[in-house]
Amino acid sequence: MSKHQANTHDRCNELIDVLADAMKGTCQRLYNSGGVNVEDYSPEEYVLAKILVTAAMRKHSEDYSPLDPKWRREALNLAHF
Repeated sequence: MSKHQANTHDRCNELIDVLADAMKGTCQRLYNSGGVNVEDYSPEEYVLAKILVTAAMRKHSEDYSPLDPKWRREALNLAHF
């Protein structure tokens, strides 16, 4: 692994860790929000967790999006691969 690739890998991991912590907090907030009746879902299944994680991902989807339009386009293009 090149130094450039290692540095990029480390930075990605750092951002992912911060994002994971933020999403955990968002999932907890959404669970407690009253926006979903948690009693409608079995605690033995993953469906409620999937709903919460999906909503949290949408809320955090722009957290690290580049501000420069050129780099935003680059990120949007890369999502196609």
